[in-house]
Amino acid sequence: MVHSTLCVTVEKAVSQVVADFQNDQDRFWNERDLHWSLFYYLKHQRVSEEAYPTQLIRAELPTRKVFPGKKPARGHYDLVILDAESYYKQEVQNMKAQTSWKEFLEAVEIAVAIEVKLWLNRLRPENMARRVDWDITKLTDKPISVRNAYFLNFVQLNFKSDYMLRYYQELRDYLTTKKRLGLRILCIPSDPKIQSVSANWL
Repeated sequence: MVHSTLCVTVEKAVSQVVADFQNDQDRFWNERDLHWSLFYYLKHQRVSEEAYPTQLIRAELPTRKVFPGKKPARGHYDLVILDAESYYKQEVQNMKAQTSWKEFLEAVEIAVAIEVKLWLNRLRPENMARRVDWDITKLTDKPISVRNAYFLNFVQLNFKSDYMLRYYQELRDYLTTKKRLGLRILCIPSDPKIQSVSANWL
């Protein structure tokens, strides 16, 4: 991951969502609420010089890689910021809405890809691992077409319960094992008293 000016700007937007998340613990009911809040702050942080930046900030963009399985398919990123230089090339601008994803994705670079998780319940360890591993695979699996990858975990549990506190620690511990070059992982509790702000990025 090249910690560019763009990354600093993205992380400022993320910090604003984090503040909202901890200041009003009942504000976010699902992951989509987090997505749109992050989009709002990305737009206002001027991650793009465009007056209408939805050309470059996209939701649910397919992965370049087709993943194997019974029915091989692409994954989807929650949010991406496309590289402006590659997006505004004439060959891309001349593409029609019906152009194949393969052609489009091979021509456009992804400057930033973001996956967001909202943890509302305790899951079995294997289900927790499955949720984490799939998003990390999309962000980092080779051949990788993502320059800067972010995996944002917002944890909204009943932290008055020792049971839930232990689960939170298990989640953090598992996420820590997934750290790797080119991937930034955030794990943030809805209760700001649980950990210091400096410990949110793993």
